[in-house]
Amino acid sequence: MVKKETHSNRFLIDKLKNNEVIDNEHLKSQFISLYHSNEELTSSLRYAQIIQSGVLPKIRHFNRLFDDFLILYKPQSYVSGDFYWIGEVGRKVLFAVGDCTGHGVPGAMLTMLAQSFLNHIILGKQLSDTSLILKEFDKKFIETFQGENDNFYSNDWIDIALCSFDKDSYELEFAGAKRKILIVNKHESKLIKGNNYPLGGWQIEKNRNFETHKIELKKGNMIYLGSDGFQDQIGGEKAKKFGSKQLHDILVDIYSLPCEKQLMILKNKFKVWKQGAQQLDDVCIMGIRI
Repeated sequence: MVKKETHSNRFLIDKLKNNEVIDNEHLKSQFISLYHSNEELTSSLRYAQIIQSGVLPKIRHFNRLFDDFLILYKPQSYVSGDFYWIGEVGRKVLFAVGDCTGHGVPGAMLTMLAQSFLNHIILGKQLSDTSLILKEFDKKFIETFQGENDNFYSNDWIDIALCSFDKDSYELEFAGAKRKILIVNKHESKLIKGNNYPLGGWQIEKNRNFETHKIELKKGNMIYLGSDGFQDQIGGEKAKKFGSKQLHDILVDIYSLPCEKQLMILKNKFKVWKQGAQQLDDVCIMGIRI
C-alpha cells in the first residue's frame, strides 16, 4: 500500500537528512528508522480499516429490510472491536451488535471471526432461534481458542445482543450475552437484559444456555442495540462516564424522529461530551424502526 506522509513530517525528514535538526548521525538514523516504521504501521492499519469496513453490512442491506434505521459506528482507532450484523432467514430478519475483547487489531480480528460464525450459523444452517444461535456460537468460539491441553482456555470473549424479527407476526425474539436492548414506543420504554455471561471467556460451562425473550411489537417501535463504548466515555464538566441512564433517556426523547436525525443528535452528544478528549473505546449503536 502506498504510504501517505504529511507535509510537516516530510519537512522534518528533509531537515534531518540535511543535518539541520540533529547533528548526531546515530540519533538521526534511529529517528528516521522509527519514522518509517511508524508510517508502515499506520499504512497497514489504514488498509486493515478498509478490509474490516468491507466485511460489515452495507447500508443497502439495511435499506432492503427496513425503511428507517441508524448505525453509529466509531472505532477508537483505525479498526474496531465492535461489529454489527444483519441477515434474513425466511420471513425473519436477524440483526446483532457485538463487542469483542479489547479494541484495535486484536479486537478487530475477533470481529472478523464473529461475523464468519454468524454467517455460518444463521445463513449457512438457516437458524433463526436466537438462543440456539448463541449456544452454537459459544461452542464454536470456545473450540476455536481451546488449546491441545483440555485444561487451557483463552480468556477472549464476545458480548452480543441478537434479535430475530418476524415480519408476519411482528414478534421479536432477543437473546443476549452481557448485552441488552432498549425498545421504545409512544407509551413506554422497555430495557431487556440478556444473560450475565459472554460468549467464550474463561467461565466455561458445558451446558451454558442463553434465554430467549419474546416481545410483541407494533409498527413504529424503535429497537436499540449497542456496545458499552458510548456510555463509558469520560467527559462532561465533571469528567465522568456518560452513563447508561443518560443515553437511554436521550433515546427515549428522540425515538420518534427520523433515524437520520437521531444519528446526528447522537454524534453531536458524543462529541460535546468528549470535549476534545481521547475516545476511550469503540462505539457502536444500532437503531431499527419496525
